[in-house]
Amino acid sequence: MSFLSPVCCFLIHSHFSRVLLATIRDQGLCPCPRCLVLKSNTDKVGLVADTKTRVEKARKYLADTVNEARKAIYILRLPIGGAAVERLLKPTSSVPTKVSSHLNHNDTI
Repeated sequence: MSFLSPVCCFLIHSHFSRVLLATIRDQGLCPCPRCLVLKSNTDKVGLVADTKTRVEKARKYLADTVNEARKAIYILRLPIGGAAVERLLKPTSSVPTKVSSHLNHNDTI
């Protein structure tokens, strides 16, 4: 018989939150870890339209975009802060970090 204690559940949740935050750019355009609401729209927090926007713009791990950015960095040897990588990652405040639970075993990068 196995069970998880409340402390263990908290630690698992805490670890997941850290992983999620590790994939979001510091000082990016979208500061919220749960949605893609722009920093310029944070003055609308709490309004009825804000709730709708947060649901419609829920943050997802963009594996294809991250893989494309990683290929630009590691294979094409483009700079991390260069225009090509910024064009891919900046709109969603993403970083070129892979999340292991989303990896395909065939990935090489």
